[in-house]
Amino acid sequence: MKLGQVSYIDDIRSVWVNEARDFTPWLAENLDTLGAELGMDIELITTEHGIGSFSLDIYAREVNTGHSVVIENQLEATDHSHLGQLITYASGADAKIIIWISREVREEHRKAIDWLNQVSNEDTHFFAVEIQAITIDGSLPAPLLKVKASPNEWGKAQKAIVSGGSGAKTPKQMYYHEYFTKFLAELKQRKPHFTNAKSVGYDSWFSFSSGKTGFSYTVTFRSGNRFSCEFYIDMNDKELNKAKFDELSEYKPEIVTVLGELSWERLDDKRACRIAAYMDATSEGSMIDWGIRTLIAFKDTFTKYL
Repeated sequence: MKLGQVSYIDDIRSVWVNEARDFTPWLAENLDTLGAELGMDIELITTEHGIGSFSLDIYAREVNTGHSVVIENQLEATDHSHLGQLITYASGADAKIIIWISREVREEHRKAIDWLNQVSNEDTHFFAVEIQAITIDGSLPAPLLKVKASPNEWGKAQKAIVSGGSGAKTPKQMYYHEYFTKFLAELKQRKPHFTNAKSVGYDSWFSFSSGKTGFSYTVTFRSGNRFSCEFYIDMNDKELNKAKFDELSEYKPEIVTVLGELSWERLDDKRACRIAAYMDATSEGSMIDWGIRTLIAFKDTFTKYL
């Protein structure tokens, strides 16, 4: 067997000359690369997002939970100034996921991120990630992301369960967590590359990226003992959402031919829209099987209309 030789590029600025003009736009277009490393689906909201008189490099959203994400980039070794900026941005954006990307994570800053994860609540997650570039046998440069600090998911979950008060989870929340943990495991067995997600929350719903900002696929428990699979439209603009829904409605006959009868919910009194399929919430196994089959069919069908 013949294998290639990996070479590390010492000067990362030979690949991304300028942080703001080169690296941030590249990362904004390749958030799936970062998401795959972190185990989540990340959707871009905007770059150079204003936080007071400061400017956040990337403001995004974790698709699976809807949590806001802030990303601070640094093509140098980590320093105290950027740590302060990171906390400022996290506070200003009310972020749940805070990511610091740098050429080198100094040990004192890795420990600082670990400490922030220890003292924050179970819904807030800090990450420190190193960015490098490599070649294989003289190939074009390729990015290499290494997670140097991340939350202890199990520890945070246990802290929430035993702490009581606002951090304690209700039996229903625990059921949702257990159900979607099984759902995600089965989905990865059937469709390994469907999502980057590695963990689930405690909500009654779980969303998956469509690959395009403003559109997602969601499975959720609904009132009336119903379970649904949805194509969800929310581009943070009510008029745009309704226009896209109306555009899709023009293709309703051909969409229904593939997916069967659906519930077309324009939701005129709300910002977002959805197109949904429903089933009665029966046995856990049948709900997982139906949910996964319908989710895959939705993505295969709606992708061509995005």
